[in-house]
Amino acid sequence: MTIIRNLLRSLVVLALSAASFAANAYIVPTQGVSYFRSTINHQGLNRSTLYFKPTAASSTKAPLLVMLHYNGGNGEAMAFLTEVQELVRDYGIWVALPDVADGNWHDDPSDTSTVDDVGYLSTLIDTAVKNYPVDAKRVSMAGFSDGAMMTLRYACAQPGKIAAAAAVSGVMLKTLVSVCGSPAFATPMLMINGNADTIVKYSPSKYAISLSVPDSAKHWARINGCPAAPKTSLLPDLVASDGTRVQLDAYLGCATGNSVELYTVQNGGHTWPGSPYNLNYQGKTSQDIDGTRTVWEFVKRFTR
Repeated sequence: MTIIRNLLRSLVVLALSAASFAANAYIVPTQGVSYFRSTINHQGLNRSTLYFKPTAASSTKAPLLVMLHYNGGNGEAMAFLTEVQELVRDYGIWVALPDVADGNWHDDPSDTSTVDDVGYLSTLIDTAVKNYPVDAKRVSMAGFSDGAMMTLRYACAQPGKIAAAAAVSGVMLKTLVSVCGSPAFATPMLMINGNADTIVKYSPSKYAISLSVPDSAKHWARINGCPAAPKTSLLPDLVASDGTRVQLDAYLGCATGNSVELYTVQNGGHTWPGSPYNLNYQGKTSQDIDGTRTVWEFVKRFTR
């Protein structure tokens, strides 16, 4: 089992390294947006986080979006991929992009590593709320690939810390499902996955270490007390040349008042929708939706 997980992580590193995201990433200057790095010592390790914030001061506390990068990446690379600075510019939010301690997020609860990423992310959130003008009730988390898997784990382990979560190219590990039956708080969940993703399989075999993507969404629908069947719609094909269509399965009318949404990118690969920087490196990138703004439009609806 450990060998399979390590092989999967190696494939993700090789795939994303081929796109040279981390090596070529840089911070794109954005009008009205400032950035800085901050270091937190956790478990004796100095952990660094890249922050984006509005340049202009505000009299009110802002929402905070914690964005987790893919395996082999870093905060700069995640910002480069997602263009998340535009959310700061357009909505006045803060964005935190933490770096991993040792190459990957420890998203598997059966992982024997001594690195406590769940504890670190909680410390990061607490520190941000204490030191910066961000609203503790409007903290959300999102991630891509390995960062998506870590987001799913965090939503299971510390749901009281975040108002909502979003996982792009992520899926529920079976070891996580076993400890995530009924978290203390139900977290609204957004998932975006390509059904032609060769890294995080949309429909893995029954012997795989993860659920299928639809079953992962159903798991969160059960946690949130949603109806068994989602409302399904096919979104407009805004860019026919990208070779994709996007289907939305929305679980509405949930007992918790939350919602769960699954965007399936038909023919889509292991990519961030709407990004101009990963076109066809790991399959097709849909331009029919903007992944970054889709994440924000979902998480902004919720408070803790």
